[in-house]
Amino acid sequence: MRARGLALALCAALLVSREARAAERTAEVVLVRSPRAGKVIEEATVRLAGELRAVGLSARFLDGTPGVEGRAAIEGAGGAFAAIAIVETDRGAVADAWVADHTTKETIVRRADLGDPDATNAASDLAVRSAELFRASLLGLSDEERRKLPEQVARWIAEAPRPAAPAPVAPAAEPGRAQAPAAPRDRPAAAGARAAPPRRAPGSAAPRERAARELGLSLEAGLAVVAGGVGAVPGPYLRVEYGLPAGFSLGGTLVPAVVERRLEAPAGSVALGQTLALVGAAYAAGAETWGIHPVLALGAGVYDLTIDGRANPPHRDRRQRWLTVGISAGGGLGVRVLPRLTALLRLDVLLLAREPVVTIAGTEVGRTGRPALLPSLGLKLGF
Repeated sequence: MRARGLALALCAALLVSREARAAERTAEVVLVRSPRAGKVIEEATVRLAGELRAVGLSARFLDGTPGVEGRAAIEGAGGAFAAIAIVETDRGAVADAWVADHTTKETIVRRADLGDPDATNAASDLAVRSAELFRASLLGLSDEERRKLPEQVARWIAEAPRPAAPAPVAPAAEPGRAQAPAAPRDRPAAAGARAAPPRRAPGSAAPRERAARELGLSLEAGLAVVAGGVGAVPGPYLRVEYGLPAGFSLGGTLVPAVVERRLEAPAGSVALGQTLALVGAAYAAGAETWGIHPVLALGAGVYDLTIDGRANPPHRDRRQRWLTVGISAGGGLGVRVLPRLTALLRLDVLLLAREPVVTIAGTEVGRTGRPALLPSLGLKLGF
């Protein structure tokens, strides 16, 4: 009896494991990477994977082969239940979606124009619109097939808008590639499915889901050098920015007095601590579409100089503080490392309203400099 009980328990465990693997497989989406895709299309594909994972789907990348459609990734035993490909044509970027309904043994095929891949925020826009096309395709699944999907995914499908007059879109051939004949199993999306979203012209004010992502906070940190007449003093800096449309942003920069600069003379020595706090605006041209992009900045703020003097007899020690205001102008280059991580190299020129001059017993040992320089190198993380 005990052996029979163990055998039944083992069979049950194997059955549960097999059903779990089957559920995982039905929730997997293959993202087909086009062999001729540019950087914007590649980034859009990566962002699309994040969109799908956020709603509970499993995303897997597959390098595409010229002349082979993405549907090959979902048909046959062991295939994923859906595949998506973002490709670039002479009409702009388009998205192809294939969804396999294993219950009815049919494949839902849809295509939608996504717009100009050179437009501002193109990668994010392509990813969001591709996700919406895919969700519209899932509306055509049979009820039994939908029940196989995770609950979070089913809710995401149920929340999709349903226009009154949907219009299924048949896939078209890419330039330089022959269109494969439609398989008898193919069918258009169901009557309740959402029509393919229309192509949006660059700069259109049409609302986009998750558009607030492009208007959010970013945090930048790295190494800066305050360079002037008293020498070059390295130290950390912190910059917080809030993104605005068209590549503009508002932010503040803090360079604390972490490293002191020591100056000496026959009558004694001084230790200088320099703190900078700036606010201003910046413009990053092509930050969403170019791997390397220029950055321009203007700002204003305060310069705080602390002077800790140590005198030799008969002179006395003295501690002073110098506070003044100034303006800054700068520029540099940004290099996109990841979709939300950018390396920045920047040089700001500071013009102070008053120039502090440091003396020891009447002997000048240094001055801030007009202008002073603030080169910086850091990493910027967007939220």
